[in-house]
Amino acid sequence: MNLPAPFRSATEQPKTSSDEEYPGTGHRFRLRQKVLRGGLEAMVPQELLELLLCYAIPRGDVKPLARRILSGTSLGGLLSREPAELERIPGIGPHAASLMTLVVRIHRELQAESEGGRPVCEDPEELAPWFRSVIGLAEEERFSAVFLDQGRRIVGREVYEAGSRTRTVLYPRRLFEAALRDKATGIVLAHNHPGGSLTPSTQDRELTRRVQQIGESLEICLVDHLLVTREGHASFRRHGWM
Repeated sequence: MNLPAPFRSATEQPKTSSDEEYPGTGHRFRLRQKVLRGGLEAMVPQELLELLLCYAIPRGDVKPLARRILSGTSLGGLLSREPAELERIPGIGPHAASLMTLVVRIHRELQAESEGGRPVCEDPEELAPWFRSVIGLAEEERFSAVFLDQGRRIVGREVYEAGSRTRTVLYPRRLFEAALRDKATGIVLAHNHPGGSLTPSTQDRELTRRVQQIGESLEICLVDHLLVTREGHASFRRHGWM
């Protein structure tokens, strides 16, 4: 005798052998459904990372991995790490590291596109939100630069590799090579302080003076140097530090 199948709602999914064979399969399904039903904004950072890892790690429960690698850091700080550093995290292979790096790169591109073609930079501090988004969350010191033409239009952007938690090195040669490549006449420089301080160090001031001097010899003006953190920014020019 054929017995009727037990009642199941349209949203309830039958358990398959893969659910039992691969732990976390049902959780992956629920995360994807949450996104498709418009619940992305309500997802906490760990859930966002779990979903991202699902696409790079096709089997297994990624929830414990996401919880472990977020311990002691933030999602923004984690994603701001260099690909090689991400790949060294136990459980994160080349696929996950490349996908996490790609997310950050796409975010930068979306921000640049939202500003339009070549926006005019009337005030260098207008660039602070962009600098904070690309280096402000990083766990180590980094430099970034925006290049301007004579009409103060943005003609290029660069983000330079990370240093340590307390110091980074910016080689002026690389900075000015990029500026000359983009035919820039002005530079807005920025670097972050992971510790949250908005006061420049002696090394910060010395580097600023050096960049100014080299720029003057090349007829490229250092318009401003911004110090950025998670919470805010400070302008070298406005505070009289340059």
